Amino acid sequence: MEINSAFSSGVSGLNKASEQLTEASQNIAEQSISSEIQNSSSKEEPVPVAATSSYSSEPVTTEMINMMLADAQAKSAANVITTADDMVGLLINVSV
Repeated sequence: MEINSAFSSGVSGLNKASEQLTEASQNIAEQSISSEIQNSSSKEEPVPVAATSSYSSEPVTTEMINMMLADAQAKSAANVITTADDMVGLLINVSV
């Protein structure tokens, strides 16, 4: 196994986790904004907020799960990088 490929895999994993986290947070923000727009355009007379809210918690829950998956992926990628770094340290100590 090449050390460079281990570092590359770790960095690639971190990048993918970052993209997944960004996408999930954007989806939550977009849903929140579209929900506010729908609520503000349908207010002709005062109605309780609960009655006008079209905000569903299901997509938010899904995106929160995606965020937790991204967190796990980032931690795994960080462990790959740490292990590759430890391997380099061992190789340098052995060769000296």
